[in-house]
Amino acid sequence: MPIMSRMRDNMPLILFLLLIAFLITIIFEWGMDYLGLRYGRGDIAGKINGKKVTVQEYNEVVRTLTDQMKTQSGGKEPDESELQRIREQAWQGLVTQRVLDEETKRLGIAVTDKEITDWVYGENPPEDLRRYFVDSTGQFMRETFEAFLHEPNRFIRDPHGNDPNYGSRWLADYEKNLRQRRLEEKLQTVIGASIRISEGEILQRFLDQQQQYNATYAMFDANTLVKDEDVQLTDADIRKYYDDNIEQYKTEAYRKLKYVLFPETPSASDSASRSRDIEDAAVKARGGSDFLELVSTYSDKPDSGIFFKRGELSLSNDEAVFTAKIGEVVGPVKDADGYRLFKVLEERKGDKEYVHARHILFPMTGDTNAVRAKAQAVLKEARSGKDFAELAKAHSMDPGSATGGGDLGWFTKGRWVPAFENAVFKAKVGEIIGPVRTQFGLHIIKVEGRDDRERKVVTIVSKIEPSSQTKTDIQERARDFAANARESEFVKEAQQSGFEVRETQVQEKGGVVPGVGVNEHITKWAFDGKVGTVSEPFTAAGGYAVFVVVEAKGEGVRPFDELKESLRPLALRKKKLEQVKQIAADVRGKLAAGDSLAKVKELNPAIPVQQTGMFTIGGSVPGIGRDPNFMGTVAALKIGEVSPAIQGIRGAYIIQLLSKSDIDSATYTVQRVVLRSRMLQEKRSRYFGEWLEALRGKADIDDRRNLYQ
Repeated sequence: MPIMSRMRDNMPLILFLLLIAFLITIIFEWGMDYLGLRYGRGDIAGKINGKKVTVQEYNEVVRTLTDQMKTQSGGKEPDESELQRIREQAWQGLVTQRVLDEETKRLGIAVTDKEITDWVYGENPPEDLRRYFVDSTGQFMRETFEAFLHEPNRFIRDPHGNDPNYGSRWLADYEKNLRQRRLEEKLQTVIGASIRISEGEILQRFLDQQQQYNATYAMFDANTLVKDEDVQLTDADIRKYYDDNIEQYKTEAYRKLKYVLFPETPSASDSASRSRDIEDAAVKARGGSDFLELVSTYSDKPDSGIFFKRGELSLSNDEAVFTAKIGEVVGPVKDADGYRLFKVLEERKGDKEYVHARHILFPMTGDTNAVRAKAQAVLKEARSGKDFAELAKAHSMDPGSATGGGDLGWFTKGRWVPAFENAVFKAKVGEIIGPVRTQFGLHIIKVEGRDDRERKVVTIVSKIEPSSQTKTDIQERARDFAANARESEFVKEAQQSGFEVRETQVQEKGGVVPGVGVNEHITKWAFDGKVGTVSEPFTAAGGYAVFVVVEAKGEGVRPFDELKESLRPLALRKKKLEQVKQIAADVRGKLAAGDSLAKVKELNPAIPVQQTGMFTIGGSVPGIGRDPNFMGTVAALKIGEVSPAIQGIRGAYIIQLLSKSDIDSATYTVQRVVLRSRMLQEKRSRYFGEWLEALRGKADIDDRRNLYQ
């Protein structure tokens, strides 16, 4: 039935909603209902406000988030950097869960079964569910919706076909999602109950969005009117700029670290094992075994066959697949990440022709006559039978293809510039043409092939990845190095062991370790330790890393002497803006009452006087952009009034307001309620975010995850 296909098509969205349901359930329900039952079980990942978080609980959240990422990426395993982000997201979710759990209990907030029932069965069911039950005319199919609620297994089925009650479980999880959404709404309502939006705020928002202004302005450009050499800039001026902007030059505490990486790279044994697997699959495939069954047994990726055009596979795979016979097994072929075994299932004629070409590029720089002569000489060599690829390696100035013998691979029309394409698609296979002139220079081109076929191929992918034993060996190597580095000296030990020593600098907040990724455990360890402290191996950058603290510095302000030269142009611009404002003030003083800005041109022909055209305060000024001083001045002027000289971002201005539209009271009456609701929601969300951040900031957090990751 249509609803089944619609929900199946939207399964990624549904899975995302289930993830949200799970996370919100963590935030509100676990702590209330059964977190206490888990205390004391297994190892402790940490404590939040004195309450334990077990490693099992933490890992469940990590696993769910990891599965969600894999679903969204088509089954791709997250790399170490992504895993670090997932782990941090999981931990922060648990922190939020605990602090909000305490608040909901303290405030006595709860959601009843009747509230959920009334919401689902009422006149306005949840919109994210309701939209799946709308017909082609936009009408809500109430009967189908209620049938789904009573028999969800008819409408949602397990994509793997294993669970006959999949729909019921989905609906139960969705109900939890609704319950937690309503709970969060109540919490936000309680927290934001004191938030108010005044009539003046609503009117001002309306005016900013709707009221139109038109003005003329005289622009006093600081760069044009004041030359650098006309400004006397002293060290005292630079010092004053530094003092006035001291907040910008405050520095956070940091730790400088040296470290050695131990990447989790596959061993020779891992490669040999995968090679044996793919060879075994190849023997069975050529012996008549069903290739699709072999895919399910041997392949790291599911595949039932897909049509490929020329150029959509790597060069080696492309050639092997398109020269094979239909039904032939191709490979195994070694790729950068493993082995591939193909079977060509069928062939069809494509809707586009593809060409395989090589080229030799001579940019038209320097002596162009010499460039033309060289191109002609190389063309002659190529046509005489010399190896084109070797000529390309020796003479081509195209860095992208020269090392590969000028090979451009397979391509169709629309990829290269017209002059190049026209020449290539007119040439015959094997023909050498040129020189062809494009904006890049002169090209000598050889057409290697033409093809419009598409081939359906099914593939067994055998990735070469580190085995669990290899990972264990690498971790042990890292531990041995850390132990030895504590006994001797970090850099010396690394050099003697043949390891590269790298350097990075971390700040206390954010958990970012440049060169490694996001890892709160590393920054926490770095700030807890002393100079000379050597770490245990941390998971990082697709493997492990061992660190040593080499410098520790507290927060402070960058010294003036260090910044002096970089501050010079900033202080100079500040003085230029002050001087140009004085120039504008002098001109403004010469304008009599009733004068228009047109008189500025008479007083100083170098000053342009322009008209803005219509604009709103909530938008931007044509020709100026969003300059707060300019827009604030316009909003305060009366029609016909000329402003005093004001300082803007680019220079100084004198502004005269020409017109502003009247307040449309009828439109305001219509929009007032919507604006108030929107502004109230914005203010409540902002306040709730600040409140939650403050709540988290006060929480007593003991993070021990580094002991288990």
